[in-house]
Amino acid sequence: MKLRGRMMMTAGVALLVAIGALLSVTNSGTAWSSGTSERAASVTRPQTGEPAARASAAALASGKADTSRPVVYLTFDDGPSKWTPQVLDILAKERVKATFFVLGQEAERRESTVKRVVREGHALGNHTYNHRYEELYRDFEGFWRQARQTDAILERIAGKPVSLLRAPGGTYGNFDAHYFELLEQAGYRIADWNVDSGDSRRKNVPASEIVKTVKASTLAREVTVLMHDGAGHGESVKALPAIIAYYKAKGYRFAVLDGEAKLATFRLGPDKWQRTWTAAALARAEQLAGERSGGWRPLRDWLRDKGTVAWDGLRKEAVVRVGGETLRLVPGEDRTVRAYGALPGDGGSLAFRLVGERIFVLAA
Repeated sequence: MKLRGRMMMTAGVALLVAIGALLSVTNSGTAWSSGTSERAASVTRPQTGEPAARASAAALASGKADTSRPVVYLTFDDGPSKWTPQVLDILAKERVKATFFVLGQEAERRESTVKRVVREGHALGNHTYNHRYEELYRDFEGFWRQARQTDAILERIAGKPVSLLRAPGGTYGNFDAHYFELLEQAGYRIADWNVDSGDSRRKNVPASEIVKTVKASTLAREVTVLMHDGAGHGESVKALPAIIAYYKAKGYRFAVLDGEAKLATFRLGPDKWQRTWTAAALARAEQLAGERSGGWRPLRDWLRDKGTVAWDGLRKEAVVRVGGETLRLVPGEDRTVRAYGALPGDGGSLAFRLVGERIFVLAA
C-alpha cells in the first residue's frame, strides 16, 4: 500500500457545520455530499527528555498509561506471513504493543500466528480477504463481502469480534462518501495512517531507507505508522528495532488501536473508481450495514411519517419534533450524541450516535 502527500486535518467545528448542512436540506436518500468535512488527527510537538522520563516513571508506578506523553501506534498490514513471528519476537523484546491488519486468506493459512498476536496483547484489524483492488472498489458489495468474510475468520480464530478496519491502499481515492458512512454505520472503525514507512513503495526497499523515511516524517502528538509484515517484507523486520528506538528516544509511548485511540483517517478524495450508485444499490447497502450494526438507522429515515428534524445553527444541535414533543440532540467532538427531552412513547429507550456526519438512532 502506498500513498504520498495526503494532508491530515482536525474535524471539530467543521463536523458540526457539516451536520447542520445535511439536516438543513431535504433528505434525498443519499448518504453524504461531496463536501464532507475532512478527517484527521491533531499535530503537536511531543514532550521529550527529562520531563518525559519523569512522566513515564510516574505512569509505571501507578500501573496506568501515561497519557501526558505522545503516542505511537505501530501498524502492520498484509500478514500474517513467515515474517510475522519475527516481528512479534522484536515487539516482545522491546515490550511494545502493535496493531496487525490481517488478510482473511492469510489468517486462514496461519491461524496459530493470529492466535499469538492476540495472546501477546496486540490488536487485530480487518484488512479484507485478498487485497484485490478491482474486487474491493468497483462496487461496495465486493468490499462488503470480503470484509464480512474476514470478520468471520478472525472471530473464529480470536474468539471475539473485530471492529477495526483498514482499506487496502488506504481510503483516499478508494472510498467515496457512501463507503465511509455505510461501514461506520455497520460498526467498523476505519483506520488509515499519518506516517508511511515507505516499506511498500517497491519491492525490497532496504531497511536503511525505511528507517530514514520514518525519521523524516512529521512528529505529531499521535502517530500511526504504516508498516508491512506480509510476504516480501523481510527488510521491514530489520528496520523495526531502529524505528522503535527512534520513537522511544523522542519520548513516545506505544499503544494499540483500541477503543480509546483516535484513528487517523484520510480526507475524502476524488473517486478514482468512478462508481455510480443507484437508489436500489444504496438501499441494499444500507440494509447490509444495518444488519451488522444491530438496528441503527439514520435519524431522518427513522422519523419518516413520525415527525421532523431541523438543525439549530446557533445552538449547534438537532431539534426533533414528534407529536407535539421536542427532543434536542447535541453532537459532541467525541462523536457521541447527548439527548435532552423525550419523545412520545420512547420510554427512554432511544440511543443516538454520529456516523460520518449524520445522526443515527437505535430503538431498543
